[in-house]
Amino acid sequence: MSILANPLYRPLFEILRSARNGIVYGGKLRFSHALVINLLYKSGPLLPRMKSVFEATKDHAQVLASFAIIYKIAVHFLQSDAVLGRKNLRLTKFLAGCFGSWIVYSGHFNLFNGGITHQITLYCFSRVLLALGKILLDKYLVCFQPSFINYQGDTMLYKNLNGHQQRKLKNLIYNKSWKYFAIITWGLVMFVYDYKPQYLQSSLRHSMTYIYDVEMDTWDTWREFLGI
Repeated sequence: MSILANPLYRPLFEILRSARNGIVYGGKLRFSHALVINLLYKSGPLLPRMKSVFEATKDHAQVLASFAIIYKIAVHFLQSDAVLGRKNLRLTKFLAGCFGSWIVYSGHFNLFNGGITHQITLYCFSRVLLALGKILLDKYLVCFQPSFINYQGDTMLYKNLNGHQQRKLKNLIYNKSWKYFAIITWGLVMFVYDYKPQYLQSSLRHSMTYIYDVEMDTWDTWREFLGI
């Protein structure tokens, strides 16, 4: 039997595969982002800028790979019969995620690039917040069976809507939720940037300065105005 097909080594190969995928995904994502930022918005010799691109790529890949390794190890440990077993899979994954984040993302051990761990965590937070809103909506619709008025003016319970109508209703609420989320988020971003900009994450602050703080800029020619 091939070692790859041996169930005895399966957990180890799952951990290594997750780490490999973290390296590949983090490397591709950060390299393209850092390359564009350095080439378009930074000046100076090319070699130091390219070095910073590779450093950021390495740091991002290291963060994702490290969390994958720690998370998978924690899952296998918690699933053992001596701990939680396999009956509490959701609790197991939640605890493993918390443990991995404590080591990698929290900054408690100061092992990883703080800027990158902050960016990843804030990115995930916005997605998780929206996902939790959708989960709560689904639970509410199923448990309380609210009524709605259709285009003909008839009152209908949620459970009496067909599949297409239920999906259309959910998408309508999702879109409205996103609308208000976006409005409040950007209102707060612009308020904080005007009130206490030093508290914003550095890359966000720099991009906002570049885009919005143009009141004192002067341009003598169209070439200067267009930046060419």
